[in-house]
Order: sequence, then structure tokens, then C-alpha cells
Amino acid sequence: MKIGLSYWGFCESFSSVANTPDGHRYGRPVLVDSLVNRGHEVVALQQQREDEPYHNLTYDTGLPDLDVVFLEWRWPTYKNSGQHKFEPDLDRQIELLNHYHTAGVPVIAWDTDLKMTPEDEARWPNMIIADPTFEPENFIISRERLPFWSDFKPIKTAVENPVEFGYVGNNYERDEMFMKYYSQPATLLRESGVQTKVHGNWLQRSPERDDPEVLIAKHPHVAFGPRVGFHESMDLLNSFICTVHITKPRYAKQGFASPRYLENIIMNTPALVPGEFLVPNLLGDYWTVNSPEDVQKKVLELKKLSVYDRESIVLEQKASLLHYHDFSVTAVCEFIESKVK
Repeated sequence: MKIGLSYWGFCESFSSVANTPDGHRYGRPVLVDSLVNRGHEVVALQQQREDEPYHNLTYDTGLPDLDVVFLEWRWPTYKNSGQHKFEPDLDRQIELLNHYHTAGVPVIAWDTDLKMTPEDEARWPNMIIADPTFEPENFIISRERLPFWSDFKPIKTAVENPVEFGYVGNNYERDEMFMKYYSQPATLLRESGVQTKVHGNWLQRSPERDDPEVLIAKHPHVAFGPRVGFHESMDLLNSFICTVHITKPRYAKQGFASPRYLENIIMNTPALVPGEFLVPNLLGDYWTVNSPEDVQKKVLELKKLSVYDRESIVLEQKASLLHYHDFSVTAVCEFIESKVK
């Protein structure tokens, strides 16, 4: 089959580019490689942003003949809509939808940020809509569940004698969980010699969030660092004692398991799950946290463990995760293949 892939980010095994909110850098090349290994051709339909073309992709900004289109859903932002827009992803998505939807080509719209509206569904009523939540919320079109995926190949071993607890991810609508599971524990943990570190867009000025000065004053015991490239961010994750999978309120309510759940496993870093999450025991009953004190207790317990013991916990967390869904790239390939008429 010839599969069109629309994404606004990067598909590459290595990148030093940091200034992008693209949260799917790990899974995207895994999917492309798997589809190609199954005998398909994969065509990238958005403007190429990679420094070098990915070896298993062809790139086409026209409207090539395709058997199926897989869209990572884009939505209006100050960057891609309005008078002063400067990114083309939304206009290109509309062009693709208008063409392939009208032509009767199956279009899978994967709503990874839960930004699709009823108006979008009414405009393109024959879309196949999926999202990564345990409980998709339907508007007009019935949704299917399509989680993020992994090949579960470990990238690094756990580090010895870690002294930092932290989070690698951006600052979008997570204020309450961030305060509860990072800022308040940071004060408790510092007294025990553990530094709390956060990397992402937190210090970048944007109309979408508070100024950095406000953020720093509000969270005096958190060390904020800049965005870094994907592999640098994974090195940071690997260096942590553990991380907490904080999320937006709607994500928590619907059970949105982000790529971070899969990255902590391949980086051999234990993780904690907030009690507000729809499936709080996703990584095992013991690793659910409900308060700053819970976080402090679990972090200090994990800090005392050997590399072997921490890696054993990650394996247990992986087994628990797979109890709820296989999260495999094979399942995603089969999902795409099944939609071709």
C-alpha cells in the first residue's frame, strides 16, 4: 500500500532541534520503519522539517495517489491561523482533507491533543477518528482508541546513585498537578538532598502561559531548564530517580497515556502516576501517588535502590502497562491496514 502520513514535527532517529512541541519523536520513526518492513511505501505529506530526509520516507507536498491517509491532527493556534500566522501545517491539513475525503480515500484522523471539534467532524464526516485515551469522547463520529506505541527496545540502563527527581515535558494546562506533584514535593525533597529539575518550554515567553519570572517565583525549589533535543531529553529522563506523569485535567479524566509512559520504560526510569488519572494503577498499584508526601516517600525509596532493583521495577511497570493494552507498533500498523477498502 501507499500510505500518506501528515505530521507537523520530525521523523528521524536523531535531532538536535529543540524548539518544537513535537511530543511524538520517538514513536513516529518506529511506525514508519515498521510499515516499510511490512512492504508499504510511506509518504510524508507536510513540509519537510528534518535536516535530512528520513531514509524510509518519501516527501510530497502535492496530492499523490494514496491508499490511505494517516493524519496527526492539527488545530488552530496563533502560529498557524489568523493574520500573522507563520506555520503552514493547518492550511496543508485542510488541503489534504478536502482532497482525499472528497476522493473517497480512507482518512484516519488521530486526535493526539484532543483538539478536534464537532464542527471539524461535520465538515469531514467520513473521517475515521481515533485518539489515545482509554475512554474516547464522541461528538458526531464514533471514535476508536489508538494509543501511542513502542517497540519497547531499551535505550539505556538505569543510572547509579541518582540525585535528581524531574520532568521532561512542556507547560500546557498542568498547573494544579504540577504544584501538587512537583513544586510542593520539591521543598520536601530538597531537605533530603534531592534536586527537582524540569525541562521544556517553561522559560520561553508565550501568550499561552505565564511569564518565566512569575513561574520561577511561584515554584522556588524547582530548577527549570530549557528545551533540548530529543536524545538530550531522554538522557535527562534516564538521569532521574523517577518522574511523575502529570497531565491536563481532561487528559486525566479520559485516561490519556502520553508517550512519556513509553519513554520512561525504554529509558529504565521508574514513574509515578497521579491518583487523578482514569487508570491510576496503570503502572501498578504501588506506584500511584495522591499527595506531595506520597511523591516524597516514593522518590526517597527509589533513590536507595540499586541499578538492578530500579530496572526490575521498570520491568514490573511495563508488565502492568501491557496488562491494559499492548501499546505495540504492530497493532498500529494493523489498525491502519484494516481501514483500506
